[in-house]
Formats: sequence, structure tokens, C-alpha cells
Amino acid sequence: MNLKQIYNYSNGIDALKVASKNFPDGSGVYTFLDRDKQILYVGKAKNLKKRISSYLSNKYQTNRIKLLINLTESIKFIKTITDVDSFILENNLIKKNKPRFNIKLIDDKSYPFISISRSAEWPRIKKFRGKQNKNDISFGPFSSVSSVDNVIKQIEGAFLIRSCSDNIFKSRKRPCILYQIKRCSAPCVGLISKTKYGDLVKNAISFLEGKDPKAKEKLIKEMKNESNSQNYERAAKLRDRIRALSKISNEKYSDLNNRENFDIIFLKEKHDLISIHVFFFRAGKNLGNKDFLFENNLFDQSKKIFSQFLYFFYSKNSPPREILLNYKPIDIKILKSLISQNSDHKISIKIPVKGKKKMLLNMVEQNVDASLKKKIYEKTEMSSILASIKKKLNLINIPSRIEIYDNSHLSGSNPIGGMVVFENGHFQKNSYRKFNIVCSNNNTNDDYYMMNQVIRRRFDISSKWKSNLPKLIVVDGGKGQLNIVEKAINEKGFKNIDLISIAKGKKRNSANEKLITKEKTIELDKNDKILFFFQRLRDEAHRYVIQSTRAKHQKSLKNSIFDKINGIGKKTKLILLSYFGSIDNIKTAGIDDLKKVPNIGPKTAERIYKEFNKNV
Repeated sequence: MNLKQIYNYSNGIDALKVASKNFPDGSGVYTFLDRDKQILYVGKAKNLKKRISSYLSNKYQTNRIKLLINLTESIKFIKTITDVDSFILENNLIKKNKPRFNIKLIDDKSYPFISISRSAEWPRIKKFRGKQNKNDISFGPFSSVSSVDNVIKQIEGAFLIRSCSDNIFKSRKRPCILYQIKRCSAPCVGLISKTKYGDLVKNAISFLEGKDPKAKEKLIKEMKNESNSQNYERAAKLRDRIRALSKISNEKYSDLNNRENFDIIFLKEKHDLISIHVFFFRAGKNLGNKDFLFENNLFDQSKKIFSQFLYFFYSKNSPPREILLNYKPIDIKILKSLISQNSDHKISIKIPVKGKKKMLLNMVEQNVDASLKKKIYEKTEMSSILASIKKKLNLINIPSRIEIYDNSHLSGSNPIGGMVVFENGHFQKNSYRKFNIVCSNNNTNDDYYMMNQVIRRRFDISSKWKSNLPKLIVVDGGKGQLNIVEKAINEKGFKNIDLISIAKGKKRNSANEKLITKEKTIELDKNDKILFFFQRLRDEAHRYVIQSTRAKHQKSLKNSIFDKINGIGKKTKLILLSYFGSIDNIKTAGIDDLKKVPNIGPKTAERIYKEFNKNV
């Protein structure tokens, strides 16, 4: 089985001719479909008939359009009432179907925020994604979770606000480790009054919103007063808070006031790449940036790609009042209206031409240029490495898509197989897959058995994602693992997929790996780029499968802890974990605490207490 695409230009032209005759005038959305009825491309038009007819003109048939026509079996349309409806429908279909010839967001997650729950009796600081709670104060977005974690850590140290969940907070009998390392004031056990804690919360909110830029200076003055009064313990605590505040690394721009919230989104084309960078500025501070890279062989022009990107991006993320661009997207009025609908304030979209915002735009461009230069170098280097791999290992294909497989278990239990994907010069984490190994007793030390099951399940083509076949398969192991994979793929009817295993040396030395193909064993110099590349692939697969195995083990532990207790089902487990916050809190809970849990009767509470205290 090859699952080859059928290229037939005349079929595609015939489909266009039929559509040009039957499509109506007026606005709507059209889709190109292949022989399997899969959507290849989604487009919109103010006049469907005219737009489809334009594809028949040789004048507009670029190589990319010709490829689309070659793959097209039929073309369908959906009539809409307005251009706005067409815009929304087009983008929703692209998001849902991810057609080959349309833009694909590399990462469509919403970005993390910091939240402080103002309405809570004892407000908590936490990170969150998604829709904001109007009763909470939110600060962000940040470009990464690690940035949020770092800021929360320093805010804890500077303002001593709790970050624990409400269930853990309610169940504490003594201060936790965060109090001991001076990152919390322990309101859970009454070591601070509500008034003083409320002041700390207000100070933290003012600092995050940029309303109190002199918070550090105030703490320094307070520390000096305490030191002069010989309150050295109090002065030392203030010193630690000052240090924490100093470590918050948000860059403040002197030309920006503390109330300025805006995003800069910058598009640039270079060679065969389109780069879009997003910079977040909140309260005059740069909260980081995120870059998105697209191949410049997409079907649409940059103006349309930019418009679709902005719509996708702000459908997942709350927009600030001002969005600054360097490039005017198409349908900017429609875009502005739709983005504003996702917000409780008016949105301004501008292209700055002078002043401090223009200077910031120039700064962003320097970042974009540096990033593009690096990406172009990496792409050139990767193309060279992939070509060298094909030549040196005598492969059938240039390995543009590589799938790497590894297995893991814990002393034979919780066996898992993992698949990692490397494509377009990067690990594609959205394409990773794990396979829970099915065996009679959930216990196996048989690596061949696990590998055979994983490969057969991956290549049964029962799901849409499985039809995206690799050019090269890499397995961690020796000739035996390679033979297992080859036999499974052949029996499934797949051909023209290259196979390689990477095996460690006799002393399990990671510097003496061998590459094994169907024909030969290859030993490379330890400094060879090809060996380093395969080590990197193998290590990522190993990391992923070990992480998955540990997660599965932890989950099974949570279940098994309650298995010995009669009358504890899945629902009761969830109630207990929700109330106490952790397994350890349940184990150490008193009988009276257990009886207070909703839907847990006195007899069940006694059984739980006896189970965890039978050796006390």
C-alpha cells in the first residue's frame, strides 16, 4: 500500500470548468477536494463564479496553483449573505480541516496569564490560560509558561502571596515549604492578619499593573528603618523581598508610560520563508515575544496570510486596546470588527509611521531579521544533512518526514510505545503519539512484542493522521528491532519507507552508536553531524516515552491506593482529590476532616481513615 496521491491536470481543469458554469454570482466560500474528498484548499470570494473562472487563465497559474489543480477531483461552494460571513466561514473551515494549501498555525494555544483572585477571602496568585474571570485581576499574556513561572516565583518572594489551590489551603495544619523558604506569609494557618495580607495583595497588583514603579524603593526605605531600629530579623525579611523584586526581568522602556498595553505583530518575507513575530507590551514592559515561521510556497499572498493569522491568533487570545502592525492585511475592517467582538473594549489597529511606536517597530524588525537569518542558516544546514543522510545510508528518499519509535516500561509494568515526529527541520510535538501496550497482564519485558504492536497499530490507517506517512522510520535498538519493524510494515502493504535502527556500542556507550539499515551496519565518527542528528532524534523519543511511562505509572498509583478500600469508586476518588488537593493530604486527613467531604458518608470516611492509619 503506497497511498500515493494522484496527479491529473486534465481532471482538475474539468472540475474547474464545471464549477465555473454552475457556481453562482455573489459572495461565498469554495473548497478544492481531492479524490478522497479531503479538502485541499479553502478560499473566499466576493463573486464565486468570477473567482473560480480566474483559475482557468494560464496567466494566473503559478506552479503552486498548477499543483493544486493536479490534485483536484471536485470543487464545492457555500453561498454566504455578506463578506463578513465569508471571512468567518473560510477561517473556521481552515481551522477545522487544516488544508494542505492554507496557512497552518504552528502553535494555536492561548498564551499564559498571571491571575490574582481579588474576590477570594485570601487571594491567590496563579497562572492560567483561556477566558479571564472578571472578578480576578489578570496580567499578561506572557510568551511562555517558563516566563510566567519565573514572575510568579519572584512575586511570591516579593509580596508573600499564596499560590496553593483552595483545597490545599483549607486542609493545611502547619505552614508549607513555601513559608519556610520565604515565598509565602502562611495565611492558611493564621500567621498574618487579613488586613496585612490584603495590603500585600494590593501592592502586588499595583506593581504588576505598573501603578507602583517605586515598590522596590519603598521596601528599601522600610528595610533601612527596621535596621536602624535594630529589628534585624524584620530587615532581613525585607532584604529577601527586595532581592526577589530585583529578579523580575520584564524590560521597561523609558519612553512608554506605565498604562500602555499593546501588541506588535510584524510580518517579513525573505527567500522562501514568511516570518511573523508577536511582541507583548503591558504596563510599559515587554513580556516577551513569539515567532511563527511559514514556508513561502503557500497558495495565498502575504496580505491574506497575515489577515488569517491575526484572526486565528486573537480568536484564542484576548486582544489589547492597540495592535501595531508593519503591514496592512486584507479585510482589515472586517478583521478589526471581529477581533473587537472577542473583547470588552474597543480595538485600534495601526501601522505607526513616526514616534516611539515606530522606533519599537524598528527594534522588532531587527529581532525578526536576526531570527530569519538563523532560520535560513538552520534550514540550509538541515537540507544539507538530510541530503547527506540519503547519500551515505543509500536511502530511497530524502527523509523529509522522520518518525522515531521507542518503548518503555517500569520493571515490566505500564508498558508504553512512543512515536516522535521530525519534519520541516523541527520536532512536531503536535504529531507525537503514545501507544498503551495491550497485553494479558499489563506486564511485559519483551521489547520485540512491544515494537511489533506499536508499528502495526500505527500503520493500520484507521485514523486520518495515520495517512501522513514517513519517509524514514528510526527505531532505538539493534537488528532484531529493525527486522520486527520491516516485517510489520511489509505485511501491512507499505513500500518505499526507509528503515534505520540506532544501537549503542557493546559497553552501552552513547558515543559508539551504530546505524543499522536493511543492508549494512555503519559506524560513524563520534563528531559526525549525521551521528549527532540521529542521537538527537533517539534522545527525544527516549525522553518522550519515559515521560509518558512515568505519567501512566503515577495515574495507576492514584487508582491503586484506593483499590483496597471497599466502596471507593471513580467518582469518590475524584471527590476526595478535589477536596483535599493531593493523595498525601488524604492520607494525613483526620476522621473529622474526612466526614466533612461532600457525598462521603461516615462509614466510608472511617474505612478510608482506617486504611491509611492501620499501622499508626
